[in-house]
Amino acid sequence: MFLLSASFEFFKGIFSVTDVPRRFSGAVIEHSTMVLHGFAQKTVFQQKMEAGLFEVFEHQVICKARELDVLPTPSKPSFHLHISLDKTNVDAFVNGTDNVELKKEELNLFYLEAVNVAIIPKGKHCFFHISFNNDTLFYVLKQSRFRKLHADIRQKVEEAQKNKGGMINAPRQVVLDAYFMMLIQDIRSCCFNELATIFYREKKSMLMLEHFMRQLLPQKKNRIEVTADDVILLDSVKKYIKLYVDRPLTLQFLAQRFNISADLLAKSFLQLNGISVNHFIHLYRMESAAGFLAIQDIPLNDIPPLVGYKSFKSFAAAFTKYFNCSPFLFRYPL
Repeated sequence: MFLLSASFEFFKGIFSVTDVPRRFSGAVIEHSTMVLHGFAQKTVFQQKMEAGLFEVFEHQVICKARELDVLPTPSKPSFHLHISLDKTNVDAFVNGTDNVELKKEELNLFYLEAVNVAIIPKGKHCFFHISFNNDTLFYVLKQSRFRKLHADIRQKVEEAQKNKGGMINAPRQVVLDAYFMMLIQDIRSCCFNELATIFYREKKSMLMLEHFMRQLLPQKKNRIEVTADDVILLDSVKKYIKLYVDRPLTLQFLAQRFNISADLLAKSFLQLNGISVNHFIHLYRMESAAGFLAIQDIPLNDIPPLVGYKSFKSFAAAFTKYFNCSPFLFRYPL
């Protein structure tokens, strides 16, 4: 089972510049003198990660006292899917005027142009966000499943652009769930070659944006009660999928294997994990394939059967569609 408590472990063990993980190498900024926005008693760890159509940012801040902080100003007008991986809420002001509360374990979509300010409490804070342009947003909204959102989001975007900034999903809120957490961890921990990493992060960012949009759709009211025993069983299903990803797995087979109705398995798995059983099977097959491709000692032709494909042709087609990058390019960048 994905544990939301992992969100608070991102900052564990970081108390000074010397404690910063290697992934922040070259991106550590200590604010201990007069800066543009005043005397800041804080340390900021910031990383920007390239992700194709997206840019990924992670900010970790240690405040010695309550701070009025000027958040990064976009180099150009863009959308930011902001995720607060924090134990406390933070007051922010979009463009320095419109007040927004950044609540813990919550996601919000902003359109940003100018200076943005946040009031950051004393302590350690972690923020994660992906940025992208207008074309990327409406590429997602053109998908048939998001047609109900298209007109409303477009209106919100036009209002935000007129005001030079704004929160697009207001007043609706999106809560950080297990699937979001998994995507964040995947983005932060991937270690492929430079080109493969960009394609990988781009896919994960796109999945994150699509999942965010799904949460804005009208929610079905017939939620089912998931007991502690159900959670253990669903965790076993996921472990089984990971262990036997090379086998022909289906919802019906797993339901029979774990002595549960297919309908109950489908609904409870989706409700707990944020994605369907079939989506998880496909996702883990692609994840496994990416991992095998990173191991140069494994011949390309040996990989398809390891992830449940009978031929290299069908595997290559699925991999290319998923990552927008062929297995050949993923392993051997030009």
